[in-house]
Amino acid sequence: MRRVSVFFLLVSLAVDVACSPGRSAEMKMGHMEDVAPPRVTAPGSPPVTDVHSISLPHDEAFAPPGPGRDAFVTACIVCHSPRYITSQPPFSRAVWKGLVQKMIDTFGAHITAPEAAEIVDYLVATNGANAIGGEGE
Repeated sequence: MRRVSVFFLLVSLAVDVACSPGRSAEMKMGHMEDVAPPRVTAPGSPPVTDVHSISLPHDEAFAPPGPGRDAFVTACIVCHSPRYITSQPPFSRAVWKGLVQKMIDTFGAHITAPEAAEIVDYLVATNGANAIGGEGE
């Protein structure tokens, strides 16, 4: 949701700048260099223009490879961020199975029994107690 909001903010800013009075005709004619001449703020300082840029951090989704990853990505990412799910403590298989079943029973997740088993296998393989060196299954 955050990426979508940032995207629409940037698009609305670009549209606002492009459609501000006096700019649209010059932009169509290709005379952008005449629109915003450089200004100097202090002697010896670099010129300042109306052109600004920002660099946003790239946040790669966390879903490492493993058995059942496709079922996990397809069924769980619909409602959850992958980082939210995989940032949970290293639960045992029984706990992950109970959580997946809760998503089905309580929240109406559209997950079949075979998909649920694949998802539990994935969660145990990537963030289970055994994967981290904790208690047994």
